[in-house]
Amino acid sequence: MKNKLTIVISLFVGVGIGVFLSNLDTFSNTDYDKVSEKSMTEPEKIVELMGTETSFGVKGNCKMCKSNIETAALSLNGVLKADWDVKTKQVSLVYDDQMVDLSSIHQSISNSGYGTDLNDLNQEAYDNLPLCCQYDPEMKTDIN
Repeated sequence: MKNKLTIVISLFVGVGIGVFLSNLDTFSNTDYDKVSEKSMTEPEKIVELMGTETSFGVKGNCKMCKSNIETAALSLNGVLKADWDVKTKQVSLVYDDQMVDLSSIHQSISNSGYGTDLNDLNQEAYDNLPLCCQYDPEMKTDIN
């Protein structure tokens, strides 16, 4: 009788521990991930915690330009977010000014063949752009 009682109690304790651990695992995999994912994708939180937000004009034409411009900016350590708008010709950035300065971001983009508000385009890189990306170098990038 004692053996059966010991087995039943052990069984209940084992099931209880299993249920507790499975609920603990479910909580940690969903709720913590949602919190960290949400906070890492909100630009306001990034700026508040470690970045500077700015925007400036970059000459370009199309979605391929968008990809090239954003890739050039994001290639620098310290650039956390880059989003170039095809219509307004403005790139919006979030960057850590302790790791990279704004002039380096302008330089990286212009080295890829795209003129910015501060830097002229790199002619050799511009000449190697696909035809759809070879914009009019005289275009205006201001939104006014």
